[in-house]
Amino acid sequence: MNEYLKCYKVKLHVLSPVHIGSGTKIGKKEYIYMPWNHQVIIPDIQKMYAELQKKHLEKDFETYMLDTRTKGLALGKWLSTHRFQSEDYDKWTLYEMDAGEAFANRESAPPKEIDTFVKDTYGMPYVPGSSIKGMIRTALISWEIQRNPEKYEKIRQVIMQKSGERANRKQCLLRETKELEKEILYTLNRCEKSAGNAVNDNLSGLHVGDSEPISLEQLTLSQKIDYSLDYKEKPLPLLREALIPGTDICFEISIDSTICPYDMEDIIEALNCFQKICYQYFYSRFRRGTTKENIVWIGGGCGFLSKTIVYPLLGKDAVRVVDNIYKNTLGPNYIKHKHSKDISLRLAPHVCKCTKYQGKLYDMGMAQIEYEKI
Repeated sequence: MNEYLKCYKVKLHVLSPVHIGSGTKIGKKEYIYMPWNHQVIIPDIQKMYAELQKKHLEKDFETYMLDTRTKGLALGKWLSTHRFQSEDYDKWTLYEMDAGEAFANRESAPPKEIDTFVKDTYGMPYVPGSSIKGMIRTALISWEIQRNPEKYEKIRQVIMQKSGERANRKQCLLRETKELEKEILYTLNRCEKSAGNAVNDNLSGLHVGDSEPISLEQLTLSQKIDYSLDYKEKPLPLLREALIPGTDICFEISIDSTICPYDMEDIIEALNCFQKICYQYFYSRFRRGTTKENIVWIGGGCGFLSKTIVYPLLGKDAVRVVDNIYKNTLGPNYIKHKHSKDISLRLAPHVCKCTKYQGKLYDMGMAQIEYEKI
């Protein structure tokens, strides 16, 4: 193997439910909840519909599906009223999973949409390399800021100023954060005419593979829970397919040292630096999070802090900037979601994103990273 190419086997050991969203949802009437064993079946709709046709129930089913009442029957209850049983469900099962803590009242819980986990062409869950690389990228930018704060003082001041200007969610501070990213990572000088050209990105030499397929048995349903500073839990009607604690996410990383200036030791140090900032400015306020080494935050539902460099860049001034971002992008939801309290609480956002698994409250999206050189 070429000496400049360094390859590693990497593992993320899941410590709390992790959700990597596919961007698709399973509708309220597209899954079957079975309260007797607390499982959820995702049926093959075509196979199920063919069985309904045999019993001449297709018109009844169409009427049921078109009923838009929010408290209508769940699919499992509708099927049971037409005398279908679990033996029938087995014929249609695409996959099934533990319902987790998603249905506190197992007999009468209203149906909710499910955000699905990303799956490969064989229907197996996996974690895309792009999701992992994005996590590493954020950590490396944060690490560079912490190592050279004076170097980025000018852009820091610009971001503080611009945060007060009205913008939509996708455009807010986009130009400024892109400029910061370019200043830190676009160092290759491959295209001198355009410093912002992606060919100048030194992380083009960092290749992160997709994870190995993960067993469907490692999936559970996780309900979103907002956890407040006064230690109260507020369950919300949002369900996600998530990997259970104890799952291992295995993948490979290769680093072309002629392009990328970072090795795995740097990446681990950067991840630890980012985690310490998350704990200092956010999780410790809720008496949550952890001080363990090699902790990463990945996937959907972790919250604002885990996806941005605002706190690494701004420190104690970040609360004011985050409040400005919310104020200028959320519209009426700024008041509805009580962000007006953020400044007085000296914390933004003011809730911690959690979920429950087997009766225990977890922070969403926590894993521990380890690696070995190939």
